[in-house]
Amino acid sequence: MASTPTCAASALRLDKVGEDDYTSHGGWIFALRNVGSRACEVKGYPVVHLLDANARVMPTTIVHFGGPAHPVVLAPWRRAFFATVYAVSGPCPAAVFAYGMGMTPPRAGSSLVWYAGRFDLCGPGPAVVSVSPVSSTRQY
Repeated sequence: MASTPTCAASALRLDKVGEDDYTSHGGWIFALRNVGSRACEVKGYPVVHLLDANARVMPTTIVHFGGPAHPVVLAPWRRAFFATVYAVSGPCPAAVFAYGMGMTPPRAGSSLVWYAGRFDLCGPGPAVVSVSPVSSTRQY
């Protein structure tokens, strides 16, 4: 039996599908949609980097939560979900200003970009962003 190939970033579209606010934290829920013509698989944690106003990668510390990761097979137009969470208030000795996120899907070779306009994270840098593994259902 042939295995399902890993989803290439070029076959995926990144969409923000939700937002959660917690005490002193903000969070966004994202979906990776298979826009390719064949089924593919994602498994693991996306790699996330904050982007500055010129779309350059900023130093970012990543923390994983919500594991373990399980394989998600995406038929064409199906989605896998993951969440990001970051601190937005004190005590913060400084703020980090970001304008978007570059996200590399698990086991993919290139990134997808999502722009938010300016948002603030607790600093000083590198800011900490927590990332969940991809899942077949929205869990957050």
